[in-house]
Amino acid sequence: MVIQELKTEKYAGDKSVKAVSNNKNKGYGKIIGQIILSLYFLMMAAVYPYYAPGGYLRIGEVKYVFFRNVTFPVLAVMLILVLGTLIRRPGLLTEYYRRMSVTDWFAYGYFMTVVLSYLCSSYQEEALWGAEGWHMGTVMQLTLVLLYFLFSVYFRCSAGWLMVWLTAAAGVFLLGILNRYSIYPIVMEGQTPVFISTLGNINWFCGYWSVTAPMGMTLYWYSEKRWQKIFAGFYSFVAMFAGVVQGSESAYLVFGAVFAMLLLLSVRTIRRLYRWIELCMIFAAGCQTGRLFRCLPGLQMNYGSAVNGGSPTVLERLTDTNITLWALCLLLAVYLMIRLWVCKKGIEDSDKVRNLCANRFGRIICVMIVMVILCVGFSGLIVRGGLFYQNEDAVTSGQDSGQALQLYDDRDSGQVLQLYDDRNDSQVMLFREDWGNGRGTAWNCSIEAYQELDMLHKMFGVGPDCFAAYIYQQPSLAARLVRRFGTERLTNAHNEGLSILLNTGAFGLLFYMGFVISALVRYSKKAGKQPLLYVCAVSLLAYTAHNMVSFQQVLSTPYLFILLGMGEGLFREDKEKA
Repeated sequence: MVIQELKTEKYAGDKSVKAVSNNKNKGYGKIIGQIILSLYFLMMAAVYPYYAPGGYLRIGEVKYVFFRNVTFPVLAVMLILVLGTLIRRPGLLTEYYRRMSVTDWFAYGYFMTVVLSYLCSSYQEEALWGAEGWHMGTVMQLTLVLLYFLFSVYFRCSAGWLMVWLTAAAGVFLLGILNRYSIYPIVMEGQTPVFISTLGNINWFCGYWSVTAPMGMTLYWYSEKRWQKIFAGFYSFVAMFAGVVQGSESAYLVFGAVFAMLLLLSVRTIRRLYRWIELCMIFAAGCQTGRLFRCLPGLQMNYGSAVNGGSPTVLERLTDTNITLWALCLLLAVYLMIRLWVCKKGIEDSDKVRNLCANRFGRIICVMIVMVILCVGFSGLIVRGGLFYQNEDAVTSGQDSGQALQLYDDRDSGQVLQLYDDRNDSQVMLFREDWGNGRGTAWNCSIEAYQELDMLHKMFGVGPDCFAAYIYQQPSLAARLVRRFGTERLTNAHNEGLSILLNTGAFGLLFYMGFVISALVRYSKKAGKQPLLYVCAVSLLAYTAHNMVSFQQVLSTPYLFILLGMGEGLFREDKEKA
């Protein structure tokens, strides 16, 4: 009996040693992967934004070459590492497939759709690498998805890594602020007011800013450690100051999305409601700092309509009037009243105040505030910005039932602005063609181009980044684009959703939207236990809001996929611990 027990113990001991040995072997591959991706992360976060040899001349091409030359070797090494792991442990792949999240499956579906879109494309040469100067073709799209999967498995995000990223981004923003006030610490060839910092024109700058600025704002909103709060507060000030003065009005979509989401997330905790109000005050303070800079000798604002004698832009109104000064005073008064009331009641840390913030009435108030913000924003966009065209004096004379008649604007003969459908005596609205620096034309042409596709290409698109290759072969659409944009070749719809729809079809848009929405919902729900997921969720929403009027590009989209991979890794880590 004793001998049998000894044998059993020996067998169990051998088995445990073997298990430990397997765990060590398993861990070595993970450690190597973490080291490689950590070095890659440092290159992308701290070096890539500043890399601009040759100044602004062909800066998009230069940035892409850097990204390609750094990313492809890393992917090659990581894929060899993964292959070696699978050879040693064949069952690992099946195990991984069983544990894939809904976000993983949407990313996998998008990966396969991009491949099918390329195979179905009539422009495979352009679809492989993408349009010149953009390079968002098949190779880039597959690379982005692979980065997401690799970061979700091999990289573990932490506040330290996040602060390294934000430190580098703060330097980019400070350069942008100085450039806007005609100070150029770094001489860049091809320098004009339209180009800013080390990122290129204001649209590219704003794309990078839409991912990185909300990260620091969210870190400030939830951080409990004093040193993190001080760092994130300074970063938020610099980021919001840069967002206000950089010049692209798409930044205000980001501000609206971030403040609305953080307000909704602040309902349950009075301290986070304090932080939300503090962020609002930091925004107003940033605007007034911009006003102060206008008065300092040697500084001159070099961008805006008023500079050339036109009507002031949003940038100029925020940094040259008392609007944000009064807002700052009002916010400060409300903030002090709330803090004094809570302190007087002595309930700041009690369940009573949590219940007060979390009850249905509090939620309704916050939702109403958010709805008012959105309604004001959209009404300004539609009415004052002229998003839709309305011709009240148009005279229609169609008699043929069931046919749609085209209306033209006499100011621009031949320009289609509106359709009239006499089947139901109603007007079908189109986007105003001159809205958003010609975005109305781009959106209308994109919708019409998609409607003209056959069923196969409606499902899988004309090919990744083949927007221009296809649309400029349609005579009527090409004529409208040339009339609006002249010699500039439009390579996307300046709307990420429409661009994806035309390039990769309905399936591509479906999987991409599923990827984004599922990540946003899952990370928001889990963030209560893993606060860094708030950073991923808010930045994702901000990027999506910004790209409603913008596009995928090599200075913003890779960062989004990396950030989401980090978020998925945090989600998986927390799930494994549970």
